[in-house]
Amino acid sequence: MKRRFFLLTDFCAFFIILFFAVAVRRLELNTLIYINNCKVFLFVFAFCTFSLWLFSFYDIKSLRKQRMSYKSLGLAFLLSTFLSVSFFYFLSGRLPLLTPKSILLAVLLLYFAYAYWVRKSYFKLDFAKTNLLLFGSSPTLDEIAQEAASSRGFSVRTYEPAPQPDKTYSLRNLDGVVVGSKLFLTNPSAWDIVSHKFIAKGAYVDTDFNVFEKMFRRVSRESISDGMWLLRGIGTRRESTPYTLFKRVLDVALGLCMLPFLAVLGGGIYLLIKYIDHEDPIFTQNRVGYMGKTITIYKFRTIKHQNQESAQEQITRTGAWLRRFRLDEIPQIINVLQGDLSLVGPRPLWVGEWNILNAQIPNHTIRTIVKPGITGWAQLNFKAPPNYKITAEQPAAPQTLSFDSAFTRFSYDVWYIKNRSIWLDIEILVKTGLRAFIKDSHVAS
Repeated sequence: MKRRFFLLTDFCAFFIILFFAVAVRRLELNTLIYINNCKVFLFVFAFCTFSLWLFSFYDIKSLRKQRMSYKSLGLAFLLSTFLSVSFFYFLSGRLPLLTPKSILLAVLLLYFAYAYWVRKSYFKLDFAKTNLLLFGSSPTLDEIAQEAASSRGFSVRTYEPAPQPDKTYSLRNLDGVVVGSKLFLTNPSAWDIVSHKFIAKGAYVDTDFNVFEKMFRRVSRESISDGMWLLRGIGTRRESTPYTLFKRVLDVALGLCMLPFLAVLGGGIYLLIKYIDHEDPIFTQNRVGYMGKTITIYKFRTIKHQNQESAQEQITRTGAWLRRFRLDEIPQIINVLQGDLSLVGPRPLWVGEWNILNAQIPNHTIRTIVKPGITGWAQLNFKAPPNYKITAEQPAAPQTLSFDSAFTRFSYDVWYIKNRSIWLDIEILVKTGLRAFIKDSHVAS
């Protein structure tokens, strides 16, 4: 709903700004000229909307944070300007416009100033906040409360171990009642209170696991351990044949389209590795693929050959920047065309890590019920995890090794498995190009 609100207000604001820009430029109100400009500036609005979406200005979770990035706003503005100028340059002779170059920059500057201001101001409005009541005691509820405390868009009115039978709870402007998944098990009388005070009066009531998933677009660590919750979320989903077919067609079509460009780029990287690092440019590695099958993937070498798959990683001279821009993944396009990988899916784990993570993370094997991918929801939203096989081989590692990042990465993979769709795959593919230029240190952890 909030995304539609932003889109509607953005649309209205854009064409109001255009109206005043045209009127000031001509010093008169000419309806015909304005309508002609509107027809063409629809494309500019589309470019702006795409750019703002790409840089998360329609992402409600990001907008709720206390600060918005000026850098992201600037990059979105530059991308919109580039797309708009290119559009006008190639079609300027055919467009019924009032010297668009004289108003285009003014419209873009005013529109992006508006976009930043309205997003910064929106969550100051009472109706824009999501007001919650929390009942129960769980790590998931604690995370929800912490997120609400650090966010402009949430307000936790009450956080109690259980609802009180003699207490009056206001339902005015209440968006949801969140109950811990074990509340009714540990406190059976809470069910009557929740049903009479909230459900019977039309309040929205949901579990902490479901609300966490909606807030973070990943699943909670606690819910990963709950096999029945995973079964309800994943086991009841019926795989769509059109989706499966579309996904494979998309993999092959995009793979073949990118192949000539990647072949040229990959050829240059091959020569750099060979003559700068004096190493064999391509290395193969066994990974765990669909349904636990072992697959062999291809990558550009970024670690010295003699230390490959050992506890003493030594990055090659070209390896650092290849990893920085994910260029070492280019040869995996071969795996996509072979059918071992998809373009989008959970990261295929090295077989050396597989047993380690299976022993530490409950229900971890469900990641293989879908085909692994070069990019994915977890790769897009969370920093690259450590190599647990290599880390575990170091002295005292079994006692000191933390699996928190593996849990978080897996939580994004489970969310993707539960919610995968054509549109989600397309969103991931579009945003992956942007993710290649973002350092892991700038990505949520």
